[in-house]
Amino acid sequence: MNIGYSDRQARALRKYKGKKNNAFYLFVSPYFLIYVSFSLFPIIYTFYISLTKWNGFDAPVFYGLKNYLDLFKDERFYNALGNTLIFMLMIIPIQIALGMVIAFILSSKITPAKNAFRLFNFLPYLTTPVALGIIFGIMFDYQFGIINSIITGLGIARENINFMSRPWPARIMVSFVGIWRYYGYTSILFLAGLTNINPELYEAAEIDGVNSIQKITKISIPLLKPVIIFVVLTTMIGCFQMFEEPFILFTVGSGPQMVGGPEYACLTGMWFLYDTAFGTMMRFGYGSSIAYGMFMFIAILTLFTYRIMKWGERK
Repeated sequence: MNIGYSDRQARALRKYKGKKNNAFYLFVSPYFLIYVSFSLFPIIYTFYISLTKWNGFDAPVFYGLKNYLDLFKDERFYNALGNTLIFMLMIIPIQIALGMVIAFILSSKITPAKNAFRLFNFLPYLTTPVALGIIFGIMFDYQFGIINSIITGLGIARENINFMSRPWPARIMVSFVGIWRYYGYTSILFLAGLTNINPELYEAAEIDGVNSIQKITKISIPLLKPVIIFVVLTTMIGCFQMFEEPFILFTVGSGPQMVGGPEYACLTGMWFLYDTAFGTMMRFGYGSSIAYGMFMFIAILTLFTYRIMKWGERK
């Protein structure tokens, strides 16, 4: 008995398999269409714009690498990078420490009303930037702000501090807003890391007579290292993307309206990009070169930081 396929059956089988393969591509095609339309094409088009002189109205004029040469000579660009590095040093240690402490509190068995605490802890992350700018602009007000009342009441300063017109107080204000907005998100990441630690490790440590502090320093923190690396890198990138906090504080709040804050002390890379491309200059080509310059700086610094934090680990 012939159990093989006839030519007609074989052709029908190949056609059926081809339809199955085509169905696979059909189902995955929406993702690729969305990615190409809203991610890949804008990235490539932005690079093209960075090679031109364009104000958004007239036809683009090819400029070559002149925008990038001008960028490397622009003091405002280096000022924005320097301010971002300062914000990183002011925000990252406090945000990580605060997020980790809250995560340990939320994971403790003796903490009451954990669900309510988690909700209130995460609410700042959901607050709109405009509301943040208005609220903190009032809180840091020179004459009537509650922050100045606390500072003078505790004797930290003899007179009110004008956070809106002095460079370092302005940086402290912006850093405070950034920490307050994102510490809840950081604590959720650490809480997820603590949840994945095997409870048997703590039970074995208790049998060996290890106290609570030693369990944190010898078990929890070492096992949280991948989460710590992730939080540090994402917070670094977030600092380079910082725009809403300083922009709204100095344009929507009760203080003076100024680009970059007092003496450009709060000018970040994203604010510099926005002001160049969409603000006072309307230079889309130069703004696109700023975007690529920021991208290269972030990529190099992130890779360097990752290598430093992974230093000494076995391959």
